[in-house]
Amino acid sequence: MRVIVGHYVGGTNGGNLSEDVIHKNNYAPVPGAGEGGRPVQLSQRELITARELYSLHSYNILVSDKISINRSLPDMRSDRCKEVVFDLDNLPTATVIIVFHNEAWSTLMRTVMSVLMRSPTQLLQQIILVDDASDRRYLFQELDEAIEKLDRVQLLRNPERTGLVGARLLGAKKATGDVLVFLDAHCEVTPGWLEPLLDRAGSDDVFICPHIDLLSEDTLAYTKSIDAHWGAFSWRLHFRWLIPGGDVLRKKSENPSKPYPTPAMAGGLFAVRKSLFWRLGGYDEGMTIWGAENLELSWRAWQCGARVEITSCSRVGHIFRRHSPYKYPGGVTKVLHANLARAATVWMDEWADFFFKFNPDVATIRDQQTVADRVELRKNLKCKSFAWYLSNVWPQHFFPTDQRWFGRIKSEKGGCIGVNPGTLGLGSPAVAVECITQMGLESLVVFTPEGKIMTDEGLCLQQGNGRALWKSCSDSSKQIWIQKGPRLKTQEGLCLTLVVNKDSHGVGDPLTSKKCLTDDKQIWHFNRVPWR
Repeated sequence: MRVIVGHYVGGTNGGNLSEDVIHKNNYAPVPGAGEGGRPVQLSQRELITARELYSLHSYNILVSDKISINRSLPDMRSDRCKEVVFDLDNLPTATVIIVFHNEAWSTLMRTVMSVLMRSPTQLLQQIILVDDASDRRYLFQELDEAIEKLDRVQLLRNPERTGLVGARLLGAKKATGDVLVFLDAHCEVTPGWLEPLLDRAGSDDVFICPHIDLLSEDTLAYTKSIDAHWGAFSWRLHFRWLIPGGDVLRKKSENPSKPYPTPAMAGGLFAVRKSLFWRLGGYDEGMTIWGAENLELSWRAWQCGARVEITSCSRVGHIFRRHSPYKYPGGVTKVLHANLARAATVWMDEWADFFFKFNPDVATIRDQQTVADRVELRKNLKCKSFAWYLSNVWPQHFFPTDQRWFGRIKSEKGGCIGVNPGTLGLGSPAVAVECITQMGLESLVVFTPEGKIMTDEGLCLQQGNGRALWKSCSDSSKQIWIQKGPRLKTQEGLCLTLVVNKDSHGVGDPLTSKKCLTDDKQIWHFNRVPWR
C-alpha cells in the first residue's frame, strides 16, 4: 500500500474570495459536533459554501468552525500499548513546537488545546507557537487574546516568512524542555500520546515519530490508519508510506508496543532530544518554505549514528491536504527542486547522480546550491555512506545498484514492462507500457539478483491467477522471475507472456503467465540503461 504525502501543488491562497471572508474568524462551535472524533455532516446549502471556502485552507473550514477547540477524542491505542506503565518522574520534559502560516483559527487552537488537555502537566514544559509571517487578521489580536488565557503557551512571530525550517529553528532555540516535539498546526493528539515519545527520545539516539492517523479533510472525522507503515521515498524523492518489510512486521507482531525503525519520517510530527537535534546540526537552514527537509533529516540521522523510529503507542490525527493553500515565493516547483538538490548533493553520494540524471529540471540548479557547510558537517560527524544506508536501513529498497540490472525490458511485439502513473500496490493488473526512450521512469525497472522485477514506488511484478499483477514488494515467491535467455519464467516454469490484441503494438495489453511455447509474445529484450 502506498499513501502519497508531501507532493504539493501550490495553492490559490483564497482564490476570488473577498477580503472580509479571507480575514474573518467564523468559529462558532455547535454543541456535540465532532465529539469523539465523529464526522460532521453539512446540509446541501452548507456544502456549497464549504466548497467556496475550500481554497482558503485545503480542508473544510466550515466543519472545523463547528467543532469545539477542546473536543473529545477516543483513546486510539491498542490494548498492549495501554498496558505499558511509564514512570513519569523519570521521563524528560517536552517543548512542543507548532509552526503555522495562515492556518485556520479553529484548527490551530484545536491542535494547541489537544496538547494541553492530553499531556501530563509535569512533562509538558511549554508549547511554542511560531507564526511564520501570517497575514490573516484573525491570527493577530484574536489569537493573542486566546493564547494569553492559556498556561505554558508562548507565541513567537517571524517578521518575514522563512518557511518550516526557519520557523522551527526559531522555536527550537527558545525551547527549555529536554525533548523537542514538533507538530503541524492541523493535528489533534489522543490520550497517552506524549509518554511513549518521551520514553524513547530520552535515550538521546533517536528521532521518534508517533503513529499518524487521519483527520478527514472533509468531515474532520478521526480515523485509524493502517496498523503498520513506514516512511520511504520514490526515485523522484517524493515521500511515500510503504508497508514495512517482513522482518519489521514479524518483530512488531511479537511486541506491538515496541517502536520500530523506519527509513524516513514524514517530517511533520516527531520528537527528538534537544541535545541530539543540535549535535547533528539542527535543520539545514538553506532549505526554504517546505519540502525535502524530512528526507534530509532522516538520512542525516541514520547516516550519522542515530535512528528514526515510529511508535504505535503514540497516536496523533493529522489532516493530509491534497494541495497546499499557501503561496511559494518563486513557485512551489522552484522551492521544492532547490531543497531536493541540496539534500541529494550532500547525502546521496552516487545515487545523487541517479536522481539528477532522471530529474533534469532539478539538475539544472544543482550547482547553484551552497552546501559547503553541510558537507563539512557530514565530514565532522563521520557519517556513513548512502550505500550503507540502503544496505542496512532499507535493504528492501527499489533503487538501482551496481549489483542490480537496470533498464527496459521490451517485448518482441512492442511495449515494455513498467507501470503507469497512479498504479496501486494492491494487486493492479500489469499491462505493457510505452517504451519511453528519454528519461521517463515509467518503463524503467530494476531486476535484482534474487529475481524481483521492481519499479519506482516499491512495486514488484507478481504472478497472479492468470493476469500478472503489480503488488507491493514482499517475500512472496510469486514475485520471483528467472531469466532464461530472452524469456522470463516463474518458479513453476511458466513464461511471462504479452497478450497482444489484434492490430495492437502491445502498449496497454495485459501481461500473464502461460505455458512456454515458441511464441514471440514470450520473447523479451533486455536493454540495460546506465543508472548514473
